[in-house]
Amino acid sequence: MKSELLPTTKHYRCVDEALADSTISAIRRKFDSVLESGVQRRGLPDDMLAAGQYLDRFEFEQRGLFGTAAAILVISSTPHVDNGVQKLQSLVNYLRHRETLEPNLAQDPEEAIETSRRIAVERLDTFKTADVVFALSRVPVIVLGRDTHLQALIQRVIAARLSGGGWATRLDNTGSFDPLATAHTLRALTAASVPVNENDVAALLRHLDSSSIDENPYARIFALTVIATIRLKTRREFLEEEHRRLVGTLRTQMSSPAEANYEYTAGRRQYYVRIPWQLYLIELTLRLFPSTKFFSFLWQQHLLMTTKMIDSPTGFTYRSSGEAQSTRTHGITCELMRLISASLDAAPRMRFVGTTINTATRVAYSRVTNFVLWLAAAAMIGYTVLTWALSNQHSVLELAPNFLATMVLVLLQVALARIRK
Repeated sequence: MKSELLPTTKHYRCVDEALADSTISAIRRKFDSVLESGVQRRGLPDDMLAAGQYLDRFEFEQRGLFGTAAAILVISSTPHVDNGVQKLQSLVNYLRHRETLEPNLAQDPEEAIETSRRIAVERLDTFKTADVVFALSRVPVIVLGRDTHLQALIQRVIAARLSGGGWATRLDNTGSFDPLATAHTLRALTAASVPVNENDVAALLRHLDSSSIDENPYARIFALTVIATIRLKTRREFLEEEHRRLVGTLRTQMSSPAEANYEYTAGRRQYYVRIPWQLYLIELTLRLFPSTKFFSFLWQQHLLMTTKMIDSPTGFTYRSSGEAQSTRTHGITCELMRLISASLDAAPRMRFVGTTINTATRVAYSRVTNFVLWLAAAAMIGYTVLTWALSNQHSVLELAPNFLATMVLVLLQVALARIRK
């Protein structure tokens, strides 16, 4: 599939609605490509599609819940483009029949047993179940089987709620409270329009109050983002203070792409879920300060860097996690861009701020602006010298105001040159 580059970010200082939508489209094209051409669909019935861990590893046969949930989330952002509803139907079909289908596709009995064991573990994985619930909540209701599967997963999640509120990393009523698993579950249930149980929110807030910001700032960011999503009005003061402290701690880590791994135990094995905390911290900023801090250079620089990487030859990756492009990370990026686009569309003040900043930036990059400023400076110097030469007094002091005005024009030109770099 031919790559279509995003609009250049050269003349941007903040992401606007058009750039957010273009980024969503670029991510969608990547998912379309791997769903249509990757070996992940090998062996599946014609009415099923699935995705794996990577976007750019077409020969990697692995497929699973995280990747398929990410594909559903991305395609649901533009369901009426390129047979989107049909693809969503095929992805939902896979999720509905996955637990019986995958063991039957095994090459031998030993592989079938191992596949069944892995599916049994994943069935109780809180993070993967929450990701699927969150993704299915975005699927149009016209997709057959969506409601049935979504409600079954919701009931599984609710049945696993801990007595003190919240969830563990496994949906089997064992284990202890886990803040990240609880945050993921609360976000998913809210997206699925399930009324939030106050005991769950209280359990998460108790953990945040009792733990140090240095204990795990990355998981804390996601938990705070979820609180901002479901309890912004009642917890704004707390959230703003937490945001201030987090930014003070992590500001220097925003200059380059980074994510964190969160390890947990499922059965007898260690697993991990990745936290693209920079994206979540930007989302938290957007929810708290949509018309002010969100447009600061700290956040916009990272967003523009991300949009540029999305459609670059190497793609959007985290160096510490390898060179492969993660389906889940791209799904999270798509969701953030969708939120930015929707926020700009719904808030005229926010849109005005972004438009003003970008318009000023484009003026600064304009060749016409460059030419006019230098012409004005030259004209000012010429006029000053000519006026002084024709004057009877020839006072040097008379030159000062005009030369100061010229200096201001030159300094403005130098400042614009620095902005353009």
